[in-house]
Amino acid sequence: MTVMGGERRRPLHVRISEDLLTGRLTAEDRLSEHALSERYGVSRTPVREALVRLEQDGLIERRGTTARLRERSAEEINDIYRARTWLERAIAEDAAQRCGELDLLRMQDALDAEDRLDPATATPEELMAANRAFHDALALAAHNAALQDLQDRLTMQVARLPATTLSAPGRWATAHQQHEEILVHVRAGDAAAAGEMARRHMADARDIRLALSLRPPRR
Repeated sequence: MTVMGGERRRPLHVRISEDLLTGRLTAEDRLSEHALSERYGVSRTPVREALVRLEQDGLIERRGTTARLRERSAEEINDIYRARTWLERAIAEDAAQRCGELDLLRMQDALDAEDRLDPATATPEELMAANRAFHDALALAAHNAALQDLQDRLTMQVARLPATTLSAPGRWATAHQQHEEILVHVRAGDAAAAGEMARRHMADARDIRLALSLRPPRR
């Protein structure tokens, strides 16, 4: 795997965490120092340092020279989604009150990109990236740096969880429709309706995530 020069200059722990976030690395992957050094084209020393940082951040659990995504209890998952639900509601409300034409165009572009994806053939990484693009555009439309920073942090919390809710049967179509409705309310300047749809959207994701957490681990 060829690593571009610009990528090499970015902190390794950031690159690894982003790969976990987008699903390029998953909960089923064993994150060994050897495998990661080959993947990112670096020696084992920076890999070891990056794994220490990710362990401190609570993203992984280390065992010797290997690591895995840290497992979360149902209570922890519920807490994460409770916070995320509050946050996405606040973001949608602010977006409805503060967005401009460029913001609306960004959100529409994200929805158009979702339309072009077929959940039957798209990879989990593609679904997650498209979903993230819409939520990022919505957060930008809120013009609230504090909420955007919180969104980045909570998105990383969700990235620590295995699998993706978007691969659940029927979830992609429902999520896409909810994104469309959020944009309709944001465009109309209806903060209450936009916030309520964002709340419902995240509550549905929470229910699916909790169901996924009850599935037996893969052997």
